[in-house]
Amino acid sequence: MGRRARKQTEFLQMLDQCKGVVMKVCLCYGGPDRESMRDTYQDILCAMWESLPAFERRSDVTTWAWRVALNTAAMEHRRRRRMPQFVEMDESLYDTLADEAADMRHERLYSLIERLDPDDRQLVLLYIDRLPTSQIAEAMCISEDAVRQRLHRIKLKLIKLKERYYDDEEE
Repeated sequence: MGRRARKQTEFLQMLDQCKGVVMKVCLCYGGPDRESMRDTYQDILCAMWESLPAFERRSDVTTWAWRVALNTAAMEHRRRRRMPQFVEMDESLYDTLADEAADMRHERLYSLIERLDPDDRQLVLLYIDRLPTSQIAEAMCISEDAVRQRLHRIKLKLIKLKERYYDDEEE
């Protein structure tokens, strides 16, 4: 097996380990239509492939995947915000990438998360994926204490956002 084939096999194995990470980031940053989600997914995979040689395995594969995926998605999100949007949303195209968001609670949670600033959004996604505080701290380049404090503040923000946007519907 050649060097390139080994690299491809290693990449596919790593991708299999962290595909949930990539999907969650795509759900949060993918945009209003399936095509944007696909673009985000492809951008993340390309960034992961390009950064694979620099991955020194000092951290867990999922931590590395979170870092690459979040940075790539955030960069693409900023770029996309500056571009005019001409594509209409086609609801039937969501099936593949948005199965998790089909449940009403997931939809509400992700819509609330979208209202957070990008750093808070990244932190919540890592937390939702049940990463240990130490891995979240490493992925976000902050201390574990800072992670705990920010998560507490973010939870309070999400509660306020929920009350603001959804409590009226439940009555």
